[in-house]
Amino acid sequence: MMKTKLNEFQADWAAMPQLEKEQLTKLKNKTILVSGHSLARCLCYALLYQNDARKLNIKVIFAAQSKEEAGALYPDIILRDDFDFVDYQSLFEIKKADYVIHTGYCCESDDSFSAAFAREIASAQAVAACVRRTKARLILLSDSRVYGVAKTHRIYAENEYAGIDNTAFETFDNQLLRAVEALMNCEQKAHGFEMTTLRTGIILGACTGINTFLDDTLRAVAQGKETTLFSSDHKYSFVYITDVFRAIVYSITTLETNQIYNIAGINSTLSTASVAAILHDIYGTDAQITLTDNEEKGFCPVSTGKSETYGFTAAINIETALELCVMSFMTDKSGLSLPNTHDGRLDAIQKIQLAYLLEVDRICRKHDIKYFLGGGTLLGAIRHKGFIPWDDDSDIMMLREDYEKFCQIAVSELPANMSFQSNKTDRNCFYEFAKLRIDDTAFATVFAKEHKSMHNGIAFDIFCHDKTANSRFGQKLHMAMTIFTRALVFNKWNHRKTENGSRMQTAFTNFCVRLFPLRFSCRLMNHTISFFKRKKNAKYLYDGMGRNVYNGVFPIELLDEVIYVDFEGYPLPVPKRYDEYLKFLYGDYMELAPLSTRLGCHEILLCDIGKYDILN
Repeated sequence: MMKTKLNEFQADWAAMPQLEKEQLTKLKNKTILVSGHSLARCLCYALLYQNDARKLNIKVIFAAQSKEEAGALYPDIILRDDFDFVDYQSLFEIKKADYVIHTGYCCESDDSFSAAFAREIASAQAVAACVRRTKARLILLSDSRVYGVAKTHRIYAENEYAGIDNTAFETFDNQLLRAVEALMNCEQKAHGFEMTTLRTGIILGACTGINTFLDDTLRAVAQGKETTLFSSDHKYSFVYITDVFRAIVYSITTLETNQIYNIAGINSTLSTASVAAILHDIYGTDAQITLTDNEEKGFCPVSTGKSETYGFTAAINIETALELCVMSFMTDKSGLSLPNTHDGRLDAIQKIQLAYLLEVDRICRKHDIKYFLGGGTLLGAIRHKGFIPWDDDSDIMMLREDYEKFCQIAVSELPANMSFQSNKTDRNCFYEFAKLRIDDTAFATVFAKEHKSMHNGIAFDIFCHDKTANSRFGQKLHMAMTIFTRALVFNKWNHRKTENGSRMQTAFTNFCVRLFPLRFSCRLMNHTISFFKRKKNAKYLYDGMGRNVYNGVFPIELLDEVIYVDFEGYPLPVPKRYDEYLKFLYGDYMELAPLSTRLGCHEILLCDIGKYDILN
């Protein structure tokens, strides 16, 4: 298993946690040849990790200069049935490949330009010949040095190029990258295979072996030592390795072929002075960085508008990328699971959540309403005996009868500073589940911030697990209708088009989104989710209101009985058969989430806890 070979940082980017499962599923049973250096090795680890985690059955072939490079791989990987190694001289032996991903000289460097040029051109020729022979689709990785010497204040789109200063050493890399791209473009035009070119910013990655000019600075910050960083006239674009992998998968599954796309992280095009400022904001006096005289590297700032237009958006911002890299250089990693998020408010937010969670418990006990801690709150109760350390919300779940009873009495029972919210009580809200909101607070994600007229205070999510059909066919039909009606509401509400991989289904859904009024679609969704609520002999439940609808159904007995466990020092209810239920939701639920998701659990754009800031 790959997760036993990789450390916590490597397992984070290998898990590709921000990549939708539907995207990865499209790689199932494919043969993927990966060629290159450090980035290629990391991609092989990631694909093999996905094989273990998701049973994708991808055949991974790693092509490199010589068999000695196989020695840089973790032991035993070479013995896996789903992995092969081949040197470039033996590439002619490869008879089948669905995709070829050539990382080549992307974010690499070499002091011997002539040797590097000869090596990279020869390897690109061998890869091109393999693509021609196997009729595979080629994904070519390049980087922003290909644009040339950047002009001050200029950010470069895919068809814009700066000049090359032949007197500067760094421009050798520019010329090499241009030569490789030109060679592959000539091969593509001559032989007609499909190709996508991804030009990355400077790739940051904890424990990847990919070197950057920031490494010494990040290492010094991790150790609390003084360091220097040059001051740049122009900006640089950075991208975390996870987003590079996501872009590669998107180029296979979603992006149009025979196109060039720039790839950079969220808000990750900035000057070195801004990098120093961000590090100081995160680490305070441990970031003792002095800016020196102006100096420039060969990388250019790039625009990512094209990739975003065609369906790919980055998931990791520069703060998270830098923090992951600094953490990887720390000798004491005991605090990795306890990041300081939400601008220092997380402890206060969790205390607020706990206070009002206890108020909900009081109401449910008073009216004999059965409920359970749900989702991440249930997971936190079992794994941490309280909140997951990086979580900022609370989830509870009920069965339909209790859910409807709670919805009826909530308004009259809640304290004056709380509001009950559902798509029936708030004309601007179209969530499929109910929420409790704390008045005079603001807590909005990227999604919620778009709906300013809706109550966006600190929230508790209330989910209902509904009955479904007993037959496999009926269950599939019920879940399909649930997903369809939810798509009608969500896409109408957010002015988005459906993209589900099937042209006919996508066209039909988008037609219905335009045709049906939003309130009608919302009623249809509510009716679909609760369709089997009067079924007497129901054997199964499903999570029609939550993200776990895709997990399918589970036995109704799992939510029969309640037991009480310690949650932040208070006894709160969980399913007696919580082990089976949590395995249904998460698999190995005792394993911690990937590190990058702990650093950015929710992207909160608007946060104001007002008078409830009990820790100020």
